Amino acid sequence: MICIGIIIFATILYNEFLVYEIQKFKWALRDCKDCVKVLLVADPQILGEKNEDYTGSWLARWDSDRYLEKTFSRALRYSQPHVIAFLGDLMDEGHIANAEKFNKYKKRLDSIFQTPDNIMKIYLPGDNDIGGEEDKVSTNIQNRFHYAYSQPDVLVYKRVTFFKINRLTHFMPEAPKDAFLNDYTERNTTNVILSHIPLLFMPGSFVQNVIKELSPQIIFTAHEHKALHISLDTATDQLSEVWILPPHETPLYQLRMDVGDIHEVQIPTCSYRMGVRNMGYGIAYIDTQEKIVEFTILWLPNRFLQLKIYIFIIILVILLLLCSCICTCCSKTYTTYNRIPTISQYSKS
Repeated sequence: MICIGIIIFATILYNEFLVYEIQKFKWALRDCKDCVKVLLVADPQILGEKNEDYTGSWLARWDSDRYLEKTFSRALRYSQPHVIAFLGDLMDEGHIANAEKFNKYKKRLDSIFQTPDNIMKIYLPGDNDIGGEEDKVSTNIQNRFHYAYSQPDVLVYKRVTFFKINRLTHFMPEAPKDAFLNDYTERNTTNVILSHIPLLFMPGSFVQNVIKELSPQIIFTAHEHKALHISLDTATDQLSEVWILPPHETPLYQLRMDVGDIHEVQIPTCSYRMGVRNMGYGIAYIDTQEKIVEFTILWLPNRFLQLKIYIFIIILVILLLLCSCICTCCSKTYTTYNRIPTISQYSKS
């Protein structure tokens, strides 16, 4: 029983604490005094109650929420960002939820992604929040999301301007008249586009208008649940680079913003329930003076592997208990015989 207790304690300690603390040592983080640090959260898609309606579904939602909370709190603590950008698909069933369910999901999100008030937070809707992929975007649902996360479509932090783009509805904000967007090479400003749906990999008239009107240097997107970098050569209007960021490798990738290329970085999902093996958060360091963006992916532990470890340990404990019971029962079947003392013959009278 002592061995079983040690095994259970060690398994819980590793799966629920040590694995997350060990993972952070693999992250490539750096200090920067003059740059703007942006933490990028993509596709958390907290589980709903309609599609996840089965025996034990509450346990699946609880475990998924705890995983997001544990990983986000560590990413937040060790990156110390100035801005947090939520790139859409915050809820898995936001587009089909009624008002009561939507408010309930929002409270869960707020409890999972707790952040200090001094950090700027940017929220984008995804197709699972307002529709648009398999169904049409509902105006009422879209307005409900914007009311819940009320903020401008253009936000500025120091010398970085963030534009919220919605490819689902073909919406882009108007550029500020005093932004001098075409003169960014001579000024210490950086234009960042945030979009749930990727842009450069699927070009079109809407994407061309976005690039023309907003003159971005860097684009951050989500939706595909994988980490990808794309570069567009503005001189030829052709993609110059497309490469997948290898999982579990966390170097700091450096991008120049003054060479005529527009860079798009797709951020992987942070939820282990999205059917992919590799999850992570993005972190970007934007240096407007040096015109450099450094970014990396904060890869996360594989929760499914941890759950498999739990199953293995449960089976092992059951086998140990069975062996213990069998050994105990076998030991009780042996009968103990005492030697009968020799009876002395009675003397004949």
